[in-house]
Amino acid sequence: MEEAQRRFFDGYESLKPEDIADDIEFAVGTPPHVNIGHIEILPTLQVPGGLAFERRAG
Repeated sequence: MEEAQRRFFDGYESLKPEDIADDIEFAVGTPPHVNIGHIEILPTLQVPGGLAFERRAG
């Protein structure tokens, strides 16, 4: 488990549940004339498409 923690989580800034909740609140709170058809939520340091990941130095 510690190896998995080090390889897959340490150094990355993961999304928190409140990040997703804020985005959902924004989407459902838009005016009726606004159509949100797709939302893609990624951590800032993750490259879209899963091709590469960036770690914070330190």
